[in-house]
Amino acid sequence: MKLAIFTHDSALFHTIQSCLADDGVTCARYSKDVDLARALHREEFSAIVFDATAGMDASHPVLARRACYGDRRAPLIAIGEFLAQDRAIAALSAGADDIVLKPVEPRELRLRLLLAVHRFAGQPSVSNASQPAADEIGMGIYRLSRRNGSVEINGKVIRLTTREFAIAWVLFSQQGNYVTRRAIAATVWGSSEEIVGRTLEQHIYKLRKKLLLDGAFGIVLRTMYAHGYRIERAVERVMEQIVEPVESRLLRTKLHTSDNEATFTN
Repeated sequence: MKLAIFTHDSALFHTIQSCLADDGVTCARYSKDVDLARALHREEFSAIVFDATAGMDASHPVLARRACYGDRRAPLIAIGEFLAQDRAIAALSAGADDIVLKPVEPRELRLRLLLAVHRFAGQPSVSNASQPAADEIGMGIYRLSRRNGSVEINGKVIRLTTREFAIAWVLFSQQGNYVTRRAIAATVWGSSEEIVGRTLEQHIYKLRKKLLLDGAFGIVLRTMYAHGYRIERAVERVMEQIVEPVESRLLRTKLHTSDNEATFTN
């Protein structure tokens, strides 16, 4: 069994390592979110231990990756003080499957980890079968389905590539907030912005074109130069113009777009 442990705290890492030593568990420590996101993309882990001392936000690359890909092959255990109940609830809402309170009691940690791994064992469809409400995001006439990997605009299905959908999911799940290029690179590619920068720009361009995110249908994808991207409502722009019907706009877009760039079905 192999664990991925995300923490800056050497003492915590050694505590986890020690309490699982007799079980033959291998522990790999990561202190950078990009490194862990890359490792999760390339390797299989039995569980992920997340040090939530500094907080736990759904926009964190590791948590966002699990969300956009529905990647819940391994349980995620959050460790923190969680002095207030809302902090514990926030951690669970961000994607934790269980929480362990600090200071860590080795026997409790070991038991919770082994039970979590046991629960996930033999459940390859856990990402598709659990938490159905979390499999969809809605905003205006846009609907994203993680289960189908598709986006609907007023009921019309837009087919996206796996990475295009992952980017769309990350942006729509953080609607109204800027998502950094660094976070998208780590979440979707498990890599750094420097490596996938140009590719990311191309994906954003195609996504904006396929999903008509120019504000005509009330939603716009904005770019903050050298920083990131944000999905937001564009109510004022819609009210100032006569909006072209969705069906005709989609058809017109299709006629000017290659088949491998965008298709839609009823």
